Amino acid sequence: MSRLLIRIVVSFVLALVVLLATVAAPYAAQVSSSVHLVYATDFEKVTKLSAHRLDMGAIPDWFSFENATGGYTDAGASMWMEGLDRHTPGITCHSGSRCVGMEVNNITESRRNQFDIDNVQNLVGDEIFLSVWLYLPGDWGLHSPKDNWYELVNPFFTHEPTYLPYAAVHIRQPDTTKSIFDLTLEVRNVNSYISYGAIHNYALPRGRWFNVQYYVYRDPTNGIVKVWIDGKMVFDVENIPTKDPSQPRWFVSLAKIYYDTSDTFSPYRIWVDDLQIYNKQPLLPQRR
Repeated sequence: MSRLLIRIVVSFVLALVVLLATVAAPYAAQVSSSVHLVYATDFEKVTKLSAHRLDMGAIPDWFSFENATGGYTDAGASMWMEGLDRHTPGITCHSGSRCVGMEVNNITESRRNQFDIDNVQNLVGDEIFLSVWLYLPGDWGLHSPKDNWYELVNPFFTHEPTYLPYAAVHIRQPDTTKSIFDLTLEVRNVNSYISYGAIHNYALPRGRWFNVQYYVYRDPTNGIVKVWIDGKMVFDVENIPTKDPSQPRWFVSLAKIYYDTSDTFSPYRIWVDDLQIYNKQPLLPQRR
């Protein structure tokens, strides 16, 4: 190959590289400037402030317990810092030596234990991507022969007085004698309660830490809810009502113990670790 031809080829390659970099730069800048990690904690320095609150800095957390008539209570449920307040046999936090433990130990006194982050509109506006690690005991299961359902997380919840619309990831166990579970995304608004994308015979992670991620875009008609478990998308719903225009305040539930009152078993427990909150959905690797 002649020197002239080599120079022409090299010049062409360099020009192509510059062109590609110029085209790609605006997109790269847009991604890096628009997606922000708003808050993150591994709970290593978090302590318990009261029966219902942790010291998470400026993040407004709240643990809701509820009695049989729907009122607030301090009985029948509790939360603690695992590794500090308690050392539960067989439990190792996902990272470090501290994580959050939650339980409902008497459903006649409380039928709910819900780890909420409040006033999310002040953190991210109407769009959020959240990642959290959860742990269910190895023998976890439901116990009612009537209506077996359990809420694991709430990707979004409108604030009071109506709490509508909201979304919930439900676990169901049609036969309590078998370790076979279904997973559904339930979205409730003023006029309907709709189940999206039921996954039957779902391999529910038990006895190990698993990662739950969800993305929410709030809009009165064109809302979006996406949910991943261990990096695999399990629900992807668009063009649904996810916002009440008259109520800008909303919150999310990182983890939850909430189930049908016909199930009188206790205690139910769950552990929480390694939380990240973004203002938008980052680029995620797709797992199939």
